[in-house]
Amino acid sequence: MDAALVVARFAHFVSLMSLFGAFAYACALSPPGLAPELDPYLRKAAPPLAALALASALVWVALVARAMLEGALDLDGFVSVVAETSFGHVWLARLPVLAALLGLALFARGRRRTLAVVAAAALASLALVGHAVMQTGAIGVLHRANHGVHLLLTGGWLGSLPPFLLSLAAFGRSSHRAEALAAMMRFSRVGHYAVAGIFLSGALDVALTTGAWPWPPVTPYRLGLDSKILVVAAMTALALANRYVLAPRIGRSSRARAALAAGAVAEIALAAVAIALVSAFATFDPA
Repeated sequence: MDAALVVARFAHFVSLMSLFGAFAYACALSPPGLAPELDPYLRKAAPPLAALALASALVWVALVARAMLEGALDLDGFVSVVAETSFGHVWLARLPVLAALLGLALFARGRRRTLAVVAAAALASLALVGHAVMQTGAIGVLHRANHGVHLLLTGGWLGSLPPFLLSLAAFGRSSHRAEALAAMMRFSRVGHYAVAGIFLSGALDVALTTGAWPWPPVTPYRLGLDSKILVVAAMTALALANRYVLAPRIGRSSRARAALAAGAVAEIALAAVAIALVSAFATFDPA
């Protein structure tokens, strides 16, 4: 395993999911009146996350090019990989999108919908690299489309957690209490469908990639995959506890609000573990 490649993949996934989820929350789930609570986070987080997405993409493609050239990476070899391989063609198309994302984050912060759409395109286009490109024909199209949906649903859920925490903090104060409650209720309602979609698209992704039940974990790929499934199951259980045990009490208990916030932070930590696992085991042969 190339540790540098795993780190680059992790940074790329995290940055794009964080950007897409945060701006999707702000555009689709948050009432306009909650903007004063969310905009400072979006303004501060967007530029470094977009810069990290672009930088990690460059590192990712350089490391893969080096591997293709068996460690002898030079400018001519790098250009040949980018210009003459399907992997290089995808990244040649993705890099301008990532550059546009950074430009929007730096100079057009008020265009939240545009930034959300560009972040979604950058995230979903990751379905065009990796194991999703193994098949051809209709099955190949299905695999890529399904993986793109899986990435968007995952990013939408995980990236929305920091804005959800900001909404919870706003609900605990007198300012924007009604708007914060509306945003959290919408997040909860949409979250049910998002998590169900994540499980369904993830199961189909596994079936299309391996063609077999992923248990027992007898290969490095299966060990990583099964570990990720367990982490996502723990996240889901925590999300259900937050929704049905703690959320109904937040209006009358500051302890419930604190516990709900702690639960959301725990979900973020588990999400980081899940993304780290994917970043590592997806570099293995899917046996």
